[in-house]
Amino acid sequence: MSKILFIGAGNMGEAIINGIIKNNCYKKEDIYIYEINETRKQKVMEQYGVSHYKKIDKDISQFDIIILAIKPQTFLLLEEDKELINLKKFVTERETIVSIMAGITINKIKKILGENTTIVRVMPNTPALIGMSMSIISPEKNLSNEKIKEVKKIFDSIGQTEIMEEKYINAVTALSGSGPAYLFMFIEALTEAGILIGLSKDIAEKLAIETISGSIAMAKKERENKTKTIEDLKYMVSSPAGTTINAIKVLEKKGFKGIIMDAVYKAFKRANELGKD
Repeated sequence: MSKILFIGAGNMGEAIINGIIKNNCYKKEDIYIYEINETRKQKVMEQYGVSHYKKIDKDISQFDIIILAIKPQTFLLLEEDKELINLKKFVTERETIVSIMAGITINKIKKILGENTTIVRVMPNTPALIGMSMSIISPEKNLSNEKIKEVKKIFDSIGQTEIMEEKYINAVTALSGSGPAYLFMFIEALTEAGILIGLSKDIAEKLAIETISGSIAMAKKERENKTKTIEDLKYMVSSPAGTTINAIKVLEKKGFKGIIMDAVYKAFKRANELGKD
């Protein structure tokens, strides 16, 4: 059985650990974490029964998969960290490095860790915390099918996966990686609108969440059946001269769709900036 090491055990690292244990991808004794936050380290170790990898040294060769679950900014300062710098010294082509860092390209990772490293980039999103992530997997060229299947198995344990070329991953980051935050803001806006027109916060929030949840379920069903488009679903709610079409008029006048498009594009540009040499 192969071993897996998580460099960083924050929310996303923990979500993946939870998924692979629940789905029997790895045994607890084959999962290790390197985490400098003592509180976080103890929480994950106690909750999941995984082991602590104390020092990055030549023993890193025992791991088949190493998941970089740290912030992009932390990785870019790797050479200033007395321990993380040892990744550059001890990692070889034998270990598959899986990066879930936004914006950091395969070429940039190789420049920092070494050209002989084997890299796969993955962009999950925060619904991974409840096993409903949408993860895009972008392996470097010439990576074996066996390795790709191993990485896919890991991320299948926290939701759905698609394999795409790396050139699309910054767009994916801006849309589905950051997307949950946009939806949470929309829920917040609907809730506050409900309060404005006289509903209690509790009821307004419940109505907002359940409305979005049901609408998403409808959209997924129609997409699978290929019967109705998203536009068709919108017009199903819009009676002539009714409440909905009047509300839509306001959203269109205020540039609702344009605002969302601008926000996603801004996130895309930032992801590109993080990957620049």
